[in-house]
Amino acid sequence: MGANIICVTSSGGLPLFNRSKGNIEQLSFPIVGSLNGVHMFGKSHGLHIESTETKNMTVVWKEYEDSVMLMAVASLNGQKILTDILDAIFGSMILIVGIEEIKAIKNVERLKRELRACYPIIDKILECLDFGDRNSGGNTNILGLSETILCKENGTLMTCLESYAECVGSLFGCITVENCIAAATEGWWELSQLERKLLSHLMSSNSDCTAFDIPVFLPCKSPNVPFRLVGLCLVNSIWVSILCGPTPEISSIEQISYQCWAPVLSTVRAALNVYPRNLPASVQLHPTILGLLLVNVAYGKYILSSNLNVNKKDSRSSGEVLKTFYYEAVTGLISKETKDIPLETYWCSEYHKLHALRNGDDVICLLYNHMVPTHTMRLITKETLTSIISIDGILW
Repeated sequence: MGANIICVTSSGGLPLFNRSKGNIEQLSFPIVGSLNGVHMFGKSHGLHIESTETKNMTVVWKEYEDSVMLMAVASLNGQKILTDILDAIFGSMILIVGIEEIKAIKNVERLKRELRACYPIIDKILECLDFGDRNSGGNTNILGLSETILCKENGTLMTCLESYAECVGSLFGCITVENCIAAATEGWWELSQLERKLLSHLMSSNSDCTAFDIPVFLPCKSPNVPFRLVGLCLVNSIWVSILCGPTPEISSIEQISYQCWAPVLSTVRAALNVYPRNLPASVQLHPTILGLLLVNVAYGKYILSSNLNVNKKDSRSSGEVLKTFYYEAVTGLISKETKDIPLETYWCSEYHKLHALRNGDDVICLLYNHMVPTHTMRLITKETLTSIISIDGILW
């Protein structure tokens, strides 16, 4: 079970990259050529081929800017999720090299070298796929949504972040705890969901240092002119990142960072205490709850609190089960394609029960043990949602 992503030039079918995820071999060059040939043949005859399915695989093609062709070959994932994956991967290409380099390819070999910087981001994007794999390492990355963390320090962190961003001269800043957003400026949330997710992937793939300064093109906001993504490690696993122009230099940003954050380092460290539960200790969950996923549709963000009261013998983490439930059942609660949107859905299995409820822009998904009576899940879910969003001092 796995996925292959192939990128070739539209004009000549020259390979740019080939990435894979899961227990699957990379496709050979003849197979890649055949897949590209199918699309080119259809295009030459006025046919637009989007996808096809075999017994075990789904194949999706998508061409961008009449310049590059992305193809996905994957198991256990349908056309829609694979198309969204391809859109995100193309966004990562823009993030690194800009749209003009892709629209008008002058040197294929040079572009291939430049796109290598996309590989860590592409690999992170592929982690969003759900293969129902018990050996996936507990991956709970959800496509298109920014993971956040709730703690009583949110307000203090937000105040310091706004002061820091103002001193640097930026509208776009965030502070992350274990790659989860603890606070972000209004400008950061105004970026598109794709841009925030790609920046999150880029930040997490560069977290093995103490600082980074990377030029980035924002796929929606600024695909032609680069910003600088500057990240500084405040304490272990806690980063503050901003988007800015050519000034100030990183040495000046480091000085400003010390002035703004040194007085509150104890508060910054305290934010780590809620990880990996990702919820304040004051939130007491019902003992039948094994995992929680809370999504805000308007902001495109989520909180995942998993492995609560879980038996160690369980083959899949509660986070993985919630991820599968979200993709398979809950996306219908946030779909904009239908006029009549349902407000609740649930699953019952031999080992678990799951219930999702939408209230305004919030969608909460809870994983219960199989003993909980089905008719009581709605009450517990409503009480849990109310207890979380009504906490004073947190940012949601």
